[in-house]
Amino acid sequence: MKYKYRAVKPNRSQLSGMSPSQFKTLLKRKGYKLNRDFFKWGSVAYKNNRAYRFRYWTLEFFVDVSCPVKEFDRWANSVDKTIGFMDWMKS
Repeated sequence: MKYKYRAVKPNRSQLSGMSPSQFKTLLKRKGYKLNRDFFKWGSVAYKNNRAYRFRYWTLEFFVDVSCPVKEFDRWANSVDKTIGFMDWMKS
């Protein structure tokens, strides 16, 4: 029997006051490539040959920046740096 894990869309408090569609629009305007099922499969976007994972499910909102995509193994091994969401917004 196969089980499929799909997350539900986050609420405004998890996304620092933005709705899910506003957040996706912000990412697209900043030049990130998104999958259609962005929130269902891990909230991962791509830009400049790197993967960015947006972690809103903890108490704080973080952005994990991966190593180059060709060297990517899995998130536990391939995170180059983790930054807070507000610091990411400023850059």
